[in-house]
Amino acid sequence: MQIAKERMYIPATFSSFDCLVSEPQSLEGLDFSLCLVDEIGVTPPETVDVLMLAQGKRPTSTLVGIGTPPADPEGGVLHKWRELHRELGDEFIVWREFSADAFQHHDKLCEHCIRLANPAYGDFLAMDSFVTAAKTATSEAAYRRARLCQLIASNEHPFIDSDTWDGLSNGLAVPEGAAVVLAVDASRVNDSTAIVVGTVAARPHFDRCGLWEKPRDDDSWQVPILEVEQAIRDAAKRYRVREVAYDPAYFTRSALVLESEGLPMVAYPQSPVRQTAATNDLHSSALAGLFTHSGDADLTRHVLNATVKESDKGIRLAKHGNRSRHAPKIDLATALMMCHSRCTWLASQKRKPSGVASRRY
Repeated sequence: MQIAKERMYIPATFSSFDCLVSEPQSLEGLDFSLCLVDEIGVTPPETVDVLMLAQGKRPTSTLVGIGTPPADPEGGVLHKWRELHRELGDEFIVWREFSADAFQHHDKLCEHCIRLANPAYGDFLAMDSFVTAAKTATSEAAYRRARLCQLIASNEHPFIDSDTWDGLSNGLAVPEGAAVVLAVDASRVNDSTAIVVGTVAARPHFDRCGLWEKPRDDDSWQVPILEVEQAIRDAAKRYRVREVAYDPAYFTRSALVLESEGLPMVAYPQSPVRQTAATNDLHSSALAGLFTHSGDADLTRHVLNATVKESDKGIRLAKHGNRSRHAPKIDLATALMMCHSRCTWLASQKRKPSGVASRRY
């Protein structure tokens, strides 16, 4: 046997064991008898697709995946395989799970849970290693996924952390008659459409104005666009709407209809440059306590779902985990970003006095 750093070779049988990179392009054309994929929970689905399609070139070719749940346990290969096994059983895919997933309500140092998820506990794994891991993990969710194999969704790098966000809540709705901006983050299918209302002020206040989310198990669902349009008309009767900001990618027809009715529609294209500036401004304002919000549960959920993409120009809002249709929704967070941008800009502008009284819609 010949042993190298990343390869073992047996000349007598012309067989080898190789360590390979996980790039799909480099794996095309493989002809293996056994393939082991470590950390398959975070392995790109494209990589696993290439490996699965390589099977069948030999009488026996086996693909084995090993891993712990990712931060988004409903996305990726691990979740897919788990669901396939539940549906089709061992004849299609063999699944063996060492997990305390059924006991997420137990204490994180519960010895019963530790034994379920760690067959080596009591051998070379001791309790003090779990105590240390629980204290040093970035979050309890991260510890539970890695050490108890519990499928817990969490955002490890939130755009705004929960303590900061909760500290900005005052529990109040936007008062009727206030000068406001409405921001619409629209979609067509397989997603959600959101409207946020914010006061035009140096220290604006925000609330959810509308939210339409795709039901999880209804693939025929479409955004009820007429309801969205009517919600904007209804809001214009409650507030003095200075602007209705919208992304023209999915809302142009509705914007033209509403503009023809006298509503002040303002296109807000979400270009990378514009979104980066608006995201940075919202994040800085949150840390400095320069705005408040109502504490609405849906708004809170979407904001805490949001993470960021970093670049040399700053940060941009993004979904954590993956961009599948099951990824946690952030549309109200995107609408909040747009609304904050327009509210603070309008508040910084000096309005010219007019002898004509403004007419409410």
